Amino acid sequence: MSVIALGINAVREAIQDPSRIQKVLIEDGLKNPAALKLKDEVMRAGVSFSFVPPQKLFKHTKENHQGFVALIGQIQFTELESILDPEKQQLFMLLDGITDVRNFGAIIRSAVGLGASAIIIGQTGSAPLNDVAIQASAGGAFHIPIVRVSHIKDALFMLKANEIEIMGCTEKAKLYIGETKLKRSLGIVMGNENKGISKGVLKFCDELVKIPINEVLDSYNVSVAASLIMYEYQRQNS
Repeated sequence: MSVIALGINAVREAIQDPSRIQKVLIEDGLKNPAALKLKDEVMRAGVSFSFVPPQKLFKHTKENHQGFVALIGQIQFTELESILDPEKQQLFMLLDGITDVRNFGAIIRSAVGLGASAIIIGQTGSAPLNDVAIQASAGGAFHIPIVRVSHIKDALFMLKANEIEIMGCTEKAKLYIGETKLKRSLGIVMGNENKGISKGVLKFCDELVKIPINEVLDSYNVSVAASLIMYEYQRQNS
């Protein structure tokens, strides 16, 4: 799937692998220090680049590009079986019907920062891995395997076949995340922004957990909830 990376952080991450870059478009006349620093990095990276007027950048995106758009050949999805490693403790984040691209990108960003092994999404009913998601991930999408399966259940079957337990994050759970031991390989399911985890997927979960929250709120944003879950996993395993 052809995509673009836009914005200083996302483009900086994208050029770490010059082989994937078709061209970087740089707004002519940039003067702020962060932009000038990235311009020098692009020029040293050995990728094709052009200085263009702002109008040309806005032909590729209406988002805030901060003066940089990288045209990327393709984002390659990863096969789940290729990254399963019984010798390692692994954390897989399964996104069941998350449709907001910024939530998707924010979860990717936290997953990279907190050391998750992969993000798993379904082929249908999921937010696309597009330029907005990549920007929201601050380029993190280039640093973590992203697995796309026909249905989340396909990934659940494979994880369970490899003795990896499945944990669902839902406010309907009785157990708080801090009350369960996380020093093990896990697949953690995060549900849709409005409906939560689908009933069919919920049946595959070996256990359910929830996150403490002040009674004045009903729930967390799903990207925040995913970050809190991953933080607790990392805390218990550090």
